[in-house]
Amino acid sequence: MRRLEAFTIAMFLELQPTHVTVLIHQARYDIPVSYDEYSFLEILQEEPLLLLPVSRDRRHLLLDRLATDPIVLQELEDFEGAADSSFSSEGA
Repeated sequence: MRRLEAFTIAMFLELQPTHVTVLIHQARYDIPVSYDEYSFLEILQEEPLLLLPVSRDRRHLLLDRLATDPIVLQELEDFEGAADSSFSSEGA
């Protein structure tokens, strides 16, 4: 199994057929999406707050490897725990 690269969490802002606009530390980024990613995000975009995993270089989404990587599950649990605390840091 390929190991997941380091990532950060981005807030979903807007979906276009060719890219998704996300917010990371008050900066907007347009990240290209595949047809499959677009279809998936189209379903999810109705959620009031949607957080997406983004590569550290902020060039692509990491949706395709989330469900199969145990490291991601641990990092997401750590992120959720940090969100519940009085301070928060960048991603996992």
